[in-house]
Amino acid sequence: MKKSIQLLMMSMFLSPLMNAQVKDFVIEPPISSNLHIYKSFGVFGGKEYSANAVYLTTKKGVVLFDVPWQKEQYQTLIDTIQKRHHLPVIAVFATHSHDDRAGDLSFYNNKGIKTYATARTNELLKKDGKTTSTEVIKTGKPYKIGGEEFIVDFLGEGHTVDNVVVWFPKYKVLDGGCLVKSRTATDLGFTGEANVKQWPQTMEKLKTKYSQATLIIPGHDEWKGGGHVERTVELLNKK
Repeated sequence: MKKSIQLLMMSMFLSPLMNAQVKDFVIEPPISSNLHIYKSFGVFGGKEYSANAVYLTTKKGVVLFDVPWQKEQYQTLIDTIQKRHHLPVIAVFATHSHDDRAGDLSFYNNKGIKTYATARTNELLKKDGKTTSTEVIKTGKPYKIGGEEFIVDFLGEGHTVDNVVVWFPKYKVLDGGCLVKSRTATDLGFTGEANVKQWPQTMEKLKTKYSQATLIIPGHDEWKGGGHVERTVELLNKK
């Protein structure tokens, strides 16, 4: 009888968790005709968070910067992009090794879509038993694809040891990834793999090098407006 009660209580506890479904991704209104932000969602510490990611439409196809947080949404995003822009996804760039960024690159590798990550990110993926990218990012080098250009840059450690940012010079937009917190953030989020000591120095480099940016996109939460870098520095100063 006691065992039956325990099983019933466990069932009641697990049922909402099993039935809970993370929201589908949302494609935001375009920043420009070719540069787009999409949000995907995941749960951390019992709370749902949004993750901001970017994709770029080019004459040759679509370049995805970071993958949806949920693997089940990989194919749906590809299909949605194809339907919306009449273009295939031709490349995926990961800004660091976590699930809301690199995710499971084997999905894209198996489809013949080129995947890109830094050597450091690939080391971390391999260490965790995950699939590495087919191509290695050369940081600081301009990538020119289908009439569009971007630069993947490593400014230093912060949220992780491998976090990179992506600069779109034509649009003066910087995809800060999880290195940059939202102006609405109340804390630094997951810091289990962070270098909190070096993070402020990395942010100073970002502020100096990309002072001309008209938009800096944080990794999570509200991305519109400004103040994201300043809020990140403020949170770091509280540590």
